[in-house]
Amino acid sequence: MADIIPFPNPVPHPAMDAHNLNVAGGPSLDQEMDKMLQARASIRKVLDDLDRLNGQLTQLVLER
Repeated sequence: MADIIPFPNPVPHPAMDAHNLNVAGGPSLDQEMDKMLQARASIRKVLDDLDRLNGQLTQLVLER
C-alpha cells in the first residue's frame, strides 16, 4: 500500500488567517479545510484503487 508523506507545513495562527481571509473576501477557514479534507479523501481513494489494481495485476502475472 502506498504511503502519504505529509508535506512539512507550519501551522498558521488561526485568528490571523481567518481575519486575513475574511478581509480579503476570500473563503473562510472552514471552507478551505473542507476542500483539503475532500482532496485528501480523493487522493486516498485513488491510492487504494491503485493498490487494488496492482494486487490484481500481480496475481495475473503469477498465474502465468
